[in-house]
Amino acid sequence: MLVMAVVLAFMILLGAFTLMYQIYKMVVLDAESRGLKHPKFWGIFSLGGNNGSGGLLLYLLGRKRFPSSMTDATKKVFESRKKKAGLSLCFIAVGAIGSIFIILFGNL
Repeated sequence: MLVMAVVLAFMILLGAFTLMYQIYKMVVLDAESRGLKHPKFWGIFSLGGNNGSGGLLLYLLGRKRFPSSMTDATKKVFESRKKKAGLSLCFIAVGAIGSIFIILFGNL
C-alpha cells in the first residue's frame, strides 16, 4: 500500500507541475500574439496569486484591450498545449481518486 500511495502522490505532483508549465506556455503564446510587452513575465505572473489563479484572472481581464493575431501554426501549438493541460488534469484526478481509495480502504 505504501508503494501505491507514493506512486499516486508522484502522479499528482507530475500532473500539477506539467499543468503549471502548460499554462505558462499558453499565456506566453497568447501574450506574444497580442503584442503585449514582456510575455514571459505575464506567463510567470499568471501562475502566481493568493489562491493560485489570481494572476491568471488579472491577465485574462487585462488582455481584452489587445486583439489576437495568432497564426495557424501558433494556433496548432496552442491547441496541443490545451490537450496536454487536459492530460495533466487527468493525472491529478486519477492520483487524487486513487489516494482517496487508499485512505478509505487501505486497511482492509
